[in-house]
Amino acid sequence: MIGMMTNQFLLAQDDIIKNSILTDKFIIHAGIFNPIKKVNVQADGNIPDVFEEEVAFDEKFGLSDFETTFTLNFTWRFSKKWQLKAEYFDITNVGNALLTDDVEWNDLVFQEGSFVKGGFGISLYKIFIGRIISTGDKHELGGGLGVHILDVNAFLEGKVLLSDNQINFKKSKVSVVAPLPNIGVWYIYAPTEKLSFDASVDWFGIKIGDFGGGLWNVSPGINYQFFKNFGLSVHYKFYKVDVDVDKDKWNGNFNMSFSGPTATLYGNF
Repeated sequence: MIGMMTNQFLLAQDDIIKNSILTDKFIIHAGIFNPIKKVNVQADGNIPDVFEEEVAFDEKFGLSDFETTFTLNFTWRFSKKWQLKAEYFDITNVGNALLTDDVEWNDLVFQEGSFVKGGFGISLYKIFIGRIISTGDKHELGGGLGVHILDVNAFLEGKVLLSDNQINFKKSKVSVVAPLPNIGVWYIYAPTEKLSFDASVDWFGIKIGDFGGGLWNVSPGINYQFFKNFGLSVHYKFYKVDVDVDKDKWNGNFNMSFSGPTATLYGNF
């Protein structure tokens, strides 16, 4: 009798079918990210470590509150316990404004009453290696280390007041590639074979070389497996970065936040 019960229990265990998001080797997400954004950038070439004014690009140049952009995510389970994750998105905005006061930017003074064109761009590349801490038939918890590589640029162009009190048309552009290491955790809960919930958090808050500041990347979401190798994900992404830059080509800082929904189709195999 006991033997029969044991066999039935083992058969029941064998019949459990995990959600494939917990087992498949490769998962690739591609879709759109539609964030609300806030962008403040300051550049000063002559006064190191003193940031007098941040230029709020979204407010100053009437940039749209929302931006729709492409996003890509990738997960590779390269062993039973270890995973490689990657993420990418890119945002670019340009606008025009009539200045209501003088704006100091990168050693130039853009004059009150003049029309100025300004814009910014950011490309984010995330690479993350993590290890599974706990796993079961319906869940997975993991943590690890990674790096967010930020390719940031900003520019202003318009009439400027020169040192000899002459007025001229100038364009000033700054750019930097900032590698920011981070720690992170993720959690997946899959109550059924098709439905799963997940959340991830990445954090950075130290000074490394020419860069210092903080970073948050938070993303909770839901996934639904329509077919064996195809599904739909909807997430809410909150991304915030505050970085001080101490380099010859850009001495200043940038504070950027992006928050909004993502909708992606994913393939898993």
